[in-house]
Amino acid sequence: MKDVWKKFDETEPSHSSIHHLMAVYHLHQKNGYARGIDIANYLNITRGSVSITLTKLRDKNYLTEDENKFYHLTEQGQQLVSSALNKRHIVKRFFSEVLQLPAEVAELDACKIEHLLSNETGEKLICFMGYYLSEKPEVLNFRLGFQQFKYKCQSVAECRLCESDCFFSGKEISKTG
Repeated sequence: MKDVWKKFDETEPSHSSIHHLMAVYHLHQKNGYARGIDIANYLNITRGSVSITLTKLRDKNYLTEDENKFYHLTEQGQQLVSSALNKRHIVKRFFSEVLQLPAEVAELDACKIEHLLSNETGEKLICFMGYYLSEKPEVLNFRLGFQQFKYKCQSVAECRLCESDCFFSGKEISKTG
């Protein structure tokens, strides 16, 4: 497990590439088409940068370019975008509804990790959220208990959560931070 951190850079396509594909998706939904200039404007980056990334994505069969220079997602590209958007949505809901993070923090953090989560993790998170948001009496009790719970690290040596240095440095942590 010592080389797990290296997996971050091996994630393909990259976070940037996913956002290029999402731009194509959103522009198609909004305008019915997506050109390089539209994608550049949408992402607020240069046309040259967009061109380089879109060429790589086209070569990997995530999108196509027609004779009019309009970009279209392939089935593989569409699946990638759908997967990332679904994971972002469920992670954002987890962060905002379970962890009670502000909407802006939940959105930003969900965006950062949306394409890094495996499908297995995404499925488990959806299952957890389905349970957590249910109206089962035991879940309602759990939610109430969790909302009232305050965690306080005693010491790193005794803590079952911290590995080396205490993340919270002995301060009390509640759902609102």
